[in-house]
Amino acid sequence: MASNNNVRLGNQHSPRALFLCLLAAIVSALAAVGCTQEPPPPPAPPEPERELFHWTRPVLLDVASTDTSTETHDLAWLERELRYLLLRGHMRLLSDASRTPVFVLRLQLDADAKHAQLQLIAPDGLLERERKLELGPEPLATIKTLAEALPRFLETPARTRDWTRFIGTDDARAYDIYLRSAQDVLGASSPGITRPVWSNAATRAIARLESLTRSHPRFARAWAALAVAYLSLGGKDVPSLTELAESSAERALVLDDEIAEAHAALGIVHLRRNEWIAAHERLQRALELDARLAAAAEAIACLYADAGLYARSLAHSRLAVSLQPRNAGALECLAYAEIGSGTAADADEFVPIASVARVRALAAFLQGDARAAERLLRRTIPRAEFEIWAGPTLQAASNRRMVPDALKAITRAANDGYIDAATEILCGAALKQPEFVFNRIARLARDELHAPLRVLWLPNADFLRKHPRFEDVISKAGLPSFWHGNGPPDICVREPNVYGCSLSAAPPTAAHTGA
Repeated sequence: MASNNNVRLGNQHSPRALFLCLLAAIVSALAAVGCTQEPPPPPAPPEPERELFHWTRPVLLDVASTDTSTETHDLAWLERELRYLLLRGHMRLLSDASRTPVFVLRLQLDADAKHAQLQLIAPDGLLERERKLELGPEPLATIKTLAEALPRFLETPARTRDWTRFIGTDDARAYDIYLRSAQDVLGASSPGITRPVWSNAATRAIARLESLTRSHPRFARAWAALAVAYLSLGGKDVPSLTELAESSAERALVLDDEIAEAHAALGIVHLRRNEWIAAHERLQRALELDARLAAAAEAIACLYADAGLYARSLAHSRLAVSLQPRNAGALECLAYAEIGSGTAADADEFVPIASVARVRALAAFLQGDARAAERLLRRTIPRAEFEIWAGPTLQAASNRRMVPDALKAITRAANDGYIDAATEILCGAALKQPEFVFNRIARLARDELHAPLRVLWLPNADFLRKHPRFEDVISKAGLPSFWHGNGPPDICVREPNVYGCSLSAAPPTAAHTGA
């Protein structure tokens, strides 16, 4: 009886057990399907390795102060000297980091100007390293502190860590005089050296530097600054000042062959003598030592403009103007380069610089737009001076019978010192008087003065290039030998029959690379 009951109970529980087993099987199958459809997430990729600094890597220099009232010019000397130290230490300096992230070397001055933080910031924005510095009470002590700290901070090779010798002097007063004078002739407010003018600032800088080089004859940087100062002073003594600049630059290079300003000064001396190849090599050397040396950028820009290589002139003249916005020579050569390369602004645009306005006015004359030329000249020339030479020029442009009287007025203005030789030549070109232009260029050559040959290459000045005297002037100036190594003038693209266009450029050499 008992066994029958057990059988009945087993029969009653078997459907339930079967259901439970079936349910467990379904759950297991679903779990297995879920595992196959959703695999575990892949492991996170390893973080990219941070870029490590090496002293051969290019850096962007940044000098700033925590004192918001500090003016930019108050830091100009420090930035210029710091840049000089880095270049002499063979560091690679960048002027623009807009294209790619780079390491930034930052010198942050405290408000008291007695302490600073030297920082190296990685391309990802993180602080790579930092060092606090206690600066000295005067500029020489400050720059000595930096000269001692920088090589170790940047981990340059041990054999190159003596940067204090680059400063050039241990005399604090001598260093102060040098800084003050260098700011006058090399700083952002400098008027440049390709259009020298007489000024009290230049004469004072020359007097200070002459005294400094007499008391410290082995201060090479002072000799180099003196050479540039001589070249920046205009007047009737330009030939003798050029000779003084040459001897001063040579003295600087005997003491230290890696001073960019001295090489630039010699390049300008050669340029004034129409020694094109020697000038080009010296200026290239200066830019190799300091790619942002305004004097070298200005001079090589004007050299290219005089040689008819406007496209090459454009970048250098823009650089020079960015470094020295009041540089009349760089602005003038930039105007020629823009007109010659077809990138010039509207002729009606106001130009506050007289030399630039005259070049733009000439271009307007050559295009037959006397009204635009008149507006440019009236805006930049005093009324009394305008009546002396600009007015007669404008009248002759619309009435050819008045050309002889206009040429006489222009000549008198030049003899009386109202205009320089470059403006005199511009006026002759504006009136389309090639004989007048070539006579003035020949006179400058006889006086051993540099002639602004850049006027010969303007797009609408073909009447000059077709004149029988053109070839003679170009040959005597010595341009063909320069074209052999650097290629013919840009005008050859439009006028292949111009003298010099048949010359082929020689393979580039070390002296010509980077032009």
